[in-house]
Amino acid sequence: MTRAKSRKGRCSKYGGCGNSAFKVAKPFLIGLITALVVAMAFVMLFALVFVVMKSIVSSAIIPLSLVSLMLGCFAGGYICGSLSREKGLFYGLAIGLAVFLGAWIIGIAMDEKAFSILVAVKLILLLLAGGCGGRLGSGRAQPRRKYAR
Repeated sequence: MTRAKSRKGRCSKYGGCGNSAFKVAKPFLIGLITALVVAMAFVMLFALVFVVMKSIVSSAIIPLSLVSLMLGCFAGGYICGSLSREKGLFYGLAIGLAVFLGAWIIGIAMDEKAFSILVAVKLILLLLAGGCGGRLGSGRAQPRRKYAR
């Protein structure tokens, strides 16, 4: 039996042998999907609360949607940061920016206002929530174990 060749010469000490774009895209996409699922779950929860109460306070709809987006960004940033185990703040900010851009594009399609104070506040809060989640997620992650051969 022949022994497999060692990859020692082809791999860097810290980067590994894998594709670096895939290493960045995988945690980001998983975090983004998590952010969207959590945000949709909170939107459905708030809608259920409004149905049970049988009265909708129209002034509460926008703040509750912002809270659901913030919780989604926090969860997505946390998952992304814990999967990547490094650069958690960067990944969390990227998750917050991606969720903001999606919400902003949908908002532009629904309404003619492109930018307002509410949009700026939403951007700041989503970036803050995503960044905090990413930082906490990367700080919580355990270092990868090195297995003995």
